[in-house]
Amino acid sequence: MTAAEQAETVRFLETAAFPGAAVTRIDTHLSHVFLTPTRAWKMKRAVHFPFADFTTVEQRRAAIAREFEINRRTAPALYLGVHPVTRMGDRLALDGPGTPVDWLLEMVRFTDADRLDRVLEDGRLTPALLAALADRVAQAHLAAPRAGKVQPVSQTVAGVAGGLLENPATRGDTHARAWCEGAEATAKALGPWLAARARQGFARACHGDLHLGNLCLFEGEPTPFDAIEFNRALTDIDVLYDLAFLLMDLWFRGHRGDAARILSRYLSATRDYRGLRALPLFISLRAAVRAMVLGLGDSPKEEEAHAYARFAADVLAAPATPRLFAVGGLSGTGKSTLAATLAPHAGGVPGAVVISSDVTRKRLWGVAPETRLPPEAYAETVSDAVRARMMQDAARALAAGHPAILDATFLRPSWRDAAAAVATRAGVPFAPLWLEAAGDTLRTRIAARTGDASDATVTVLERQMETGEPPANWPHLDAGAQPDTRLAAACAAAGLRVPAA
Repeated sequence: MTAAEQAETVRFLETAAFPGAAVTRIDTHLSHVFLTPTRAWKMKRAVHFPFADFTTVEQRRAAIAREFEINRRTAPALYLGVHPVTRMGDRLALDGPGTPVDWLLEMVRFTDADRLDRVLEDGRLTPALLAALADRVAQAHLAAPRAGKVQPVSQTVAGVAGGLLENPATRGDTHARAWCEGAEATAKALGPWLAARARQGFARACHGDLHLGNLCLFEGEPTPFDAIEFNRALTDIDVLYDLAFLLMDLWFRGHRGDAARILSRYLSATRDYRGLRALPLFISLRAAVRAMVLGLGDSPKEEEAHAYARFAADVLAAPATPRLFAVGGLSGTGKSTLAATLAPHAGGVPGAVVISSDVTRKRLWGVAPETRLPPEAYAETVSDAVRARMMQDAARALAAGHPAILDATFLRPSWRDAAAAVATRAGVPFAPLWLEAAGDTLRTRIAARTGDASDATVTVLERQMETGEPPANWPHLDAGAQPDTRLAAACAAAGLRVPAA
């Protein structure tokens, strides 16, 4: 079947399939989507690309059934069913008698305003939503079936490189050519290690297209939808390659701090810090794929394609430099806030990974970071386990070539010595920072906290002030300064480029 032969079905769905309902049609490279007031009905277009072939009814049926199956894993209330468009004589019907000529995927319709790319543009992607999104992706990856046959990364890179160099929109782009050369060398070097990761279970049945436009707020929760169904080589992948699309999308759009927050929260749940070794390749590969796709079709978006190609080349050419930061201070000094704002300035894309004592304690206890813990969770033995896990995770990140930020009070010399020892063993610079503020300021901040990973109370603060041992040899920063001033001071003290005002 050709697209022209599918035109009758398209007209039927636009004009007669949903009596009394206004229908809006949206076309993508691969699908026609028909929107009614309460539903979205998706049909595969009769197209043939190197990565997808939907030219027969059976191919489209299999793709729609697969799409339903995959997306039910993460959005069961959003994906409702699969329906045939049938022909009897010269009449078409939805779920009617006769021979199926096409197949539709039925979904609950949500508003465009609830797509996360729109949520981001509207300034509604809050830290709480970012945390929920990272947790949702981590849970999906941990629960997903292990991948079967995994395509070697060198083959994936070769396919994208070929697409870039053959595409009229990008074949003359010097950045695209630079990325192709660099990515092919990097993929060759990482190939055996990534194959071992796949055998260890880090390759899973993933979403495959996890950018902001394929995430929505559904029933108040960040929800992945529109997973790739037509090519298992694009979904049976390393979990960090799946996450990399979201990180790339946020960073490219200028939301660098949000990308760093997602990465840190995700890794606090999965502890896949060793996988950071592949993140520069994965993020650059996602940008290169976007460049390639933007150059396809009858109306290629050449300017955007060039921008993504340049981003892909830049990411691969300037990976992160491993370095260990430590942000300490009494409760209420804003350690977590400073760590999060410092992360995207710590080198590479998407910046340093933050390893928080508060979040680590909650993960050890098996609860969400915002859940309050009982007093026994703060016993000395538990705190020792928290410290050991933080140092282990930081060591893994540094060994993977990635910067890390330790976020804890560091009131005891044993904690400070442990952090310094991690940096020494890794052979990387150690950049400690100490935040301080007046007691009344800290009491006011702690009393006003809501939805925070910290369980510290004013009573805890008073005990810290009585028994803590602040470091004399760490750079001290004013925790009461304006955020931009505090960040600039932290960057200067840590030897980083100070952000422009």
